[in-house]
Amino acid sequence: MLDLALIRSEPARVKAALARRGVPAEAIDAVVDLDRRWSARQEVRDALRTRRRQISDEVARRRSAHPTAHPGGPPAASAPVDRDLVRAGREVGQDLRAVGDAMADLRARRDAALSALPNLPATDVPDAPPALDPAGPVWPKPFAPLAHWDLLAMLRLSAPAGGSAGSGFLLWRGEGARLVHGLVRLMLDVHAADGREEVLAPPVATRRALEGSAHLPLLEEKMYRVVEPAAPGEPGAPPFEPAAEAAGHVVPAGHVPRASDVTGCFRTRLEQRRALRSKGAEGREAGPDGALPAHDLFLAPRAEPHLAALHAGEVLDAAALPHRLAASATAFRRESHGGGSAGRGLLRLHAFPTVEVYTFCRAAESDAELERAVASAETILGRLEVAHRRRLRAATDLSHAAARTVSLDVWCPGLPTAEGHPEARGRWLEVAALSSFTDYQARRTGTQVRDAGGRTRLVYTVGGAAVALPRLIAALVETGQEADGSVRLPPALVPYVGTDVLGAAHI
Repeated sequence: MLDLALIRSEPARVKAALARRGVPAEAIDAVVDLDRRWSARQEVRDALRTRRRQISDEVARRRSAHPTAHPGGPPAASAPVDRDLVRAGREVGQDLRAVGDAMADLRARRDAALSALPNLPATDVPDAPPALDPAGPVWPKPFAPLAHWDLLAMLRLSAPAGGSAGSGFLLWRGEGARLVHGLVRLMLDVHAADGREEVLAPPVATRRALEGSAHLPLLEEKMYRVVEPAAPGEPGAPPFEPAAEAAGHVVPAGHVPRASDVTGCFRTRLEQRRALRSKGAEGREAGPDGALPAHDLFLAPRAEPHLAALHAGEVLDAAALPHRLAASATAFRRESHGGGSAGRGLLRLHAFPTVEVYTFCRAAESDAELERAVASAETILGRLEVAHRRRLRAATDLSHAAARTVSLDVWCPGLPTAEGHPEARGRWLEVAALSSFTDYQARRTGTQVRDAGGRTRLVYTVGGAAVALPRLIAALVETGQEADGSVRLPPALVPYVGTDVLGAAHI
């Protein structure tokens, strides 16, 4: 999140910078107002604390002067005065609790408003997207290129997983599966050669990790939340079918799970009603509408939340920086499919493999580390022999945590250029986005660095996809397609896949 001290001292500068991202000035004013109200309560609290100490000191002084003037002792002349002071002390204590509650409420509201503000865009980031030439390289082969969805189906490289997972999920088969694994391994090898530590990220992430990377709360409606039924064996919990005992259930984060969502876990409707009256695995009662308890676990939208949280709450040694990482993961997203070719094939999947890079560094190293990450992604695209271009995202297109983002697009020669004109072929697709997050994420995760002089400050972070697979595979198979429908792979990929031609057995 942004530095609250900066907003306090230079609100006009923050407003001007965030206006480039479309953030209204009222959003900054709300933070300033809540912070001023919190500060005013803080002054009241400090005054009350001072008054409480004064009362305590006075009571102690009087009791030391009159040893018998205390509860249980014989009456003394100063006892009524002591009781008045004690009563005043109790009243101050009550006032302190009330002020403390008000401060906690104001702080929570202020921090929520502050968290909702995106990062300040870098000064060299354009306000609006530049006009780009939509044309790509001329198709060099003497036949019309097919779209990747036709090639994948014809060569039996993938199949929809609608029957087992629902729409938007894909099953990779045979050479298609080897292609996916081979691409991941090639990319990780390129990043390892650049001095990056390899990481395998888990498929779920906690709310805290997602808030640290700034994916939550903004993108919660685009995530899947993990929900579990009541634990078997708990008092009042229903018996479960053996296959369902260890099964968690995944529902969209914005959806309130009801008993009908997990009917298959129970043997009878009577047991469903019993379950709704029981406590969940976390000891929380089911809601009045029958909702089962939800855990603050989400299917991770990428590896970044795990990487950003790797050093959460730590103070790193400056000599250990930059710390460069490369992670493979499955990304889960509740993207809308839309209509036409925009949602076909590999363009709008709910789950897909990705390789990401992430770097912890000092502020002075941030720009160089971003360029280094982009260069690694370009090396991968060059080895795969797909046409690509680099562009700097506009301020209005930055992610919540990013101050600067460099995107890489690949050319897909078989995609329809526009809806309603299938004869026009070729389209650019983004496959990599590398960002400088400055200290925005580190402030949320509490990750600091100690310099040689012993001073601590927030680290800077750099990261992003390098490279996400679905669209890369689309460009790869469309670029490498032959007249008979087979796909010739670039030489750099052959050792990883075990063949130089995909689909030869199905032609």
